[in-house]
Amino acid sequence: MIDSHIHLWGAEVAGAHWLAGARTRPIQRPITLDEYASAARTCGVDGALVVTAEQSAAETARLVTVCSPAPLVRGVVGWADLAGDIAAADLTGLVGIRHSVVSEEPGWLRRPQVRAGIARYARSGLALELLVAARDLGDVLACAVDHPTLVIVVDHLGDPGRAGPAAETWRTRVRALAPYPNVRMKLSGDGVRPAALEVALEALGPGRLMIGSDWPVSSLRAPLDVELSALVALLDPLSDAERAQVLSGTAVDSYRLTA
Repeated sequence: MIDSHIHLWGAEVAGAHWLAGARTRPIQRPITLDEYASAARTCGVDGALVVTAEQSAAETARLVTVCSPAPLVRGVVGWADLAGDIAAADLTGLVGIRHSVVSEEPGWLRRPQVRAGIARYARSGLALELLVAARDLGDVLACAVDHPTLVIVVDHLGDPGRAGPAAETWRTRVRALAPYPNVRMKLSGDGVRPAALEVALEALGPGRLMIGSDWPVSSLRAPLDVELSALVALLDPLSDAERAQVLSGTAVDSYRLTA
């Protein structure tokens, strides 16, 4: 199994505003690869993708340095400024970059400078990972149309919601992504429930979905073995071949990893 979504961070990130509050106090500290490896030892994980939790070139460089010699790490998804001079960004050692679109104003992906940055980045051959809400999925669709060879990975199923108009918006927009094979999604975060998985499987199929624990954020609700076991259990209705796609094949393809 490839855990496609884990975070590591140092002391600088441990004090970030998004980690403030009583709920996240247990992870308001440096999070190391050794800690994850210890937790993953009995979980059937034979590789992990480290995804930056901070939109910082310095933190990206630190992660590449820390993770490059580690056999467990199959790749690092860092950050680079899509609204800036992306052509000058150092993408060495990365399998993709990630941007937290939910931290931006609505419509951020439609800004001319961002669209120009994505067009330049698309030439790199690396994946573009996006943390979005349902409100942004229409913009993800437009990006997929504009750049059919750019692999776009949507974190946490694009925030499905539980019920009501927001959940219906999510369902409609995920189904609209079905014709665009360059869009993939991660089964990660606290929005992964059977109903949401059913919609994602119907729209995208197992070859465009991948499993990720969102550790250590997920440890606030359950230990790693419990979190991964619950995610894997959701795949019981799938065939062995389909399960293999979600557990490793989609990640290998999306990030161009060594199988």
